[in-house]
Amino acid sequence: MSRFKPSPFVSAIVAIFILAACGGTTSTGGGLGSGDLLVGVIAPFTGADAGLGPAYYAACLAAAPSINSNGGVGGRNVKCEQFDTRGEPADAVPAANKMIASNSNLMAVVGCTSDEAATVAPIIDRAHIPMFCMTGQSEFNKTALKYFHRLVPADVYDAFAMVGSALFGPGHDPYKKAALVFGDDIGSQAFVAPATNAFTHLGGTIAINQPIHLGASSYRTEVAAMLKTNPDVILTEALGSAGTYLKEVKTQNGGKMIPFIGSSATIDPTWFQQVRDAIGINDLLKYYGGVDLGYTFSGPAYSEFLTNLNAAASTFADAPKYKQRGSTLHLYDGIIMAALAMVATNSADPKVYNSKIIDIANGTSGATVVNTYKDGVAALKAGKSIRFVGAGGENNFDQYNNSQSGYILVGYDKDGNEVTVGHLTPDQTSKLIAAGG
Repeated sequence: MSRFKPSPFVSAIVAIFILAACGGTTSTGGGLGSGDLLVGVIAPFTGADAGLGPAYYAACLAAAPSINSNGGVGGRNVKCEQFDTRGEPADAVPAANKMIASNSNLMAVVGCTSDEAATVAPIIDRAHIPMFCMTGQSEFNKTALKYFHRLVPADVYDAFAMVGSALFGPGHDPYKKAALVFGDDIGSQAFVAPATNAFTHLGGTIAINQPIHLGASSYRTEVAAMLKTNPDVILTEALGSAGTYLKEVKTQNGGKMIPFIGSSATIDPTWFQQVRDAIGINDLLKYYGGVDLGYTFSGPAYSEFLTNLNAAASTFADAPKYKQRGSTLHLYDGIIMAALAMVATNSADPKVYNSKIIDIANGTSGATVVNTYKDGVAALKAGKSIRFVGAGGENNFDQYNNSQSGYILVGYDKDGNEVTVGHLTPDQTSKLIAAGG
């Protein structure tokens, strides 16, 4: 997951926020209209979390050809545009305003990470634009925002899964003494309380809770303090800084690594490369454990996604690297579902088609399961209701537009591909949730 680093609102930002509340796309009522449609990718493309934006942009680059090569949305092609939040709320607000004010053809927004979701999601909602957000913040667990959609669990469940990997994971005795090494931003620190509660209530001990400042050039002092506590395992999500920190661990620990368990956001090509280069591929494969949502990376939806992602390398060279990035799969699915909702309602007015997204995701009684945009359009034209099961698998939205699914325990192979190493049983999951509450 991504993270959130709030800062106090200054009067100028508040003023911008209020102006954005009055904005929005031009309502077209019935009919799909004409001209290109835009998917806005609002996320960090620079700053400490610059690795997040490209994964979301890749999702749009894969989804657009799925739509455009099959008639578009009533003949309208889909395009993708980046809006850089720099991972800061103060920068995210004007980026959201610009995106909305300058694009009357905005059909959906993807991204809105924990760095900026608390500030931009209300703006996007007031503009009546469907959004698919990669925020794990608990404040969205029961959100009143009608245009907000979350296709991944809240960060608290990532925390429980990491604890489950430490206590119940295969291939090792239970780790009983954990160091918590997360970024010092509020979003990263959101993992700490649930992880601490679950770990300690199930018999473990927190050796040290060590917030680190992301992007630092050295963690010599922090690592020395951590090693003095003699932990069995490190639980972490320090995007952009994991390589620097873990290299220092190996250096100060006599060339030996300590097992480390990462959140689902550590299933990422940039993270893999940084840590591999820092500690070596053998230690990465031996000592790393992660958690993820049980993707199959197979089937017709994934095959089309992968074909389009590889083709997108002609315009974005790094696109193919995100073939196993969960957020990329989910946002691809979200864009496809938004387009299908427009076709199903024969409307380019988001106030009309937004509610249809949930029907297409969850399915209604007698719905035909479809896996591609092409098949979805064909079924709709034949008068059928549909349920879209995409590259990320089934969605099960609740009344707050949050979709939940279960966790698996994973590692990497030498090429950076995800490898499933185990599962959390329903009983283990129940214990973790009860202990962490």
